[in-house]
Amino acid sequence: MTSIWRKFFGFTDEEHEGETYEEAVQRAKKLLHEENYEDACRILRYAEKQHHAEAMYYLAWCYWNGTGVREDAGHARHLWKVCDAMGFKKEHPE
Repeated sequence: MTSIWRKFFGFTDEEHEGETYEEAVQRAKKLLHEENYEDACRILRYAEKQHHAEAMYYLAWCYWNGTGVREDAGHARHLWKVCDAMGFKKEHPE
């Protein structure tokens, strides 16, 4: 299963083959710090579909700022509300 989603999202390198969602999110955070927004958002969007609260939080920031994805404040606010409901609370503009 892991290799299928990785190939779908363009990650065919063997270096991260057995990566868990949590490890992928940590890698996405590092990519955000390195300003590699497109690759980070590609990981975060998949983790969002898996209802990973931390990934949704960081993806919301990307939508809020338009980094790596098209700016969409409405979707950002929605993701933050979902994160809050899941108990993942961090500071955001709302």
